[in-house]
Amino acid sequence: MSGHDGPLPALKERAGVVAALADGRQTLLLRDPGLKPQEYAGWFALYPAFSHQSPDRYSPEALDYYRENAEKPADGIPVRAVARVADEWTAPASVVEALAEHYVYSPAGIREKYGVEDERDEVRALLLRVAELPAERVLAERPAYRGCRTWISLDESVDLDPTEAVPVLDDESFAARREGVETALGRGRRRRAPDGPPAPTGRRRASPRRRGRRGHRGWFWLSPRRRG
Repeated sequence: MSGHDGPLPALKERAGVVAALADGRQTLLLRDPGLKPQEYAGWFALYPAFSHQSPDRYSPEALDYYRENAEKPADGIPVRAVARVADEWTAPASVVEALAEHYVYSPAGIREKYGVEDERDEVRALLLRVAELPAERVLAERPAYRGCRTWISLDESVDLDPTEAVPVLDDESFAARREGVETALGRGRRRRAPDGPPAPTGRRRASPRRRGRRGHRGWFWLSPRRRG
């Protein structure tokens, strides 16, 4: 059992982005600060959304993440990883370009998606600690999972155990990634630093890796449980 009171909440994000998170290629999510932060400090599943994806939002070197995750698989939604928010900031829109190496969208794609055209606009930056499950879970797409929402609650029958997951970056690699994000943020205003549980134990990968072609990988955000 997961040790969590009920099934894990799930974060809904575009399938290509979720695949990049699960590969260790991306550790940062940029969001519109108009979206209220969720009061959840623990682990959540990464659930891929296959609708409303656009290849125009990806950087040229990361376009394979779109191509390999453009179509929703017929047998269900593949859940491959869990994550927690290791740190969170709100920063001026000018950091979008400075952070470009830390996400698979292009800066123009981020600006278009979240409507941050004016430099007076702000973005929320979420640093994620991602861990891969020992085996991919394929979930039936229930009506409650659909629609434009950031968080969803998984069905009671879905039992995902974060303690069995292996971090996609080892501690040293993750610390270097965090340092790069903090350097790029510069004078960005710090918003919140959640005190989540430590990363799962077990064999850790020394560096991010790309898998073979994954024509059906991907993920999206689901609704979190609030802390009591």
